[in-house]
Amino acid sequence: MTPYLTIPFSFSKESLNWTKDKIAPIIESYQKNAPLDAGLVEFPRESMQDWYDSNAYKEILAHLQVLGITEEPVIQFFVYKKLEKMFPFPWLGNPHIDTYNGVEDIATFRLNLLLAGDDDTEMVWWDIHDMKNDPRLHVIKFPRATDPSRLSVRCQVLGDTKEERWMTAGKPAWSKRYLAKYNAYASFVRTDYLHAINWNGKNPRFILSLRFSTPWEELEKLRDQVPELYPQLMALKDQFS
Repeated sequence: MTPYLTIPFSFSKESLNWTKDKIAPIIESYQKNAPLDAGLVEFPRESMQDWYDSNAYKEILAHLQVLGITEEPVIQFFVYKKLEKMFPFPWLGNPHIDTYNGVEDIATFRLNLLLAGDDDTEMVWWDIHDMKNDPRLHVIKFPRATDPSRLSVRCQVLGDTKEERWMTAGKPAWSKRYLAKYNAYASFVRTDYLHAINWNGKNPRFILSLRFSTPWEELEKLRDQVPELYPQLMALKDQFS
């Protein structure tokens, strides 16, 4: 298994400028107020309608159509702070499995687009995915990034500290850096296996993340087809300009 699939991805100039304006206040607020160094930032669906109605989202759907992906994904944001205390590269992320509706449903994969920050971030995966029966996994509560007074839940590895959790998980089975480059390429990444994001903390970072529930195996079928689809994917930028 290769738990990622990279594709060329560019927004039109209009859509790119629109996303810059939209994410600037989110980045600023997260840097000042968020309790965690990095996290998922979610807003009520009704307050996200401008994103779903935007040309940017239409361009995303056009890329998916070329790939034959029919599921319309959920728009989410991952935001990372510029760290005051720098750590040796990489700053180790938290090993977890992506879920929603509490932990009732699993996000099988995401399409991650880098909208701000450095592109040398590393993603790692472990061959750990049985949430119900693997004794290394458990569900915890943690403060929400946009409202620390409220708690969310997630599935992660046992351990009181990040270092303990990495010891519990052991050595990752897969790793990959440079999965996304600003307005140049993006990657589908598998999220129903235990994974973590390691980044350097030099600059604020913003990922527009599209969440899917389609089985990862459907993406695997595309792997050999993507090179043939490059011309169509690259042509989309001109189409929307």
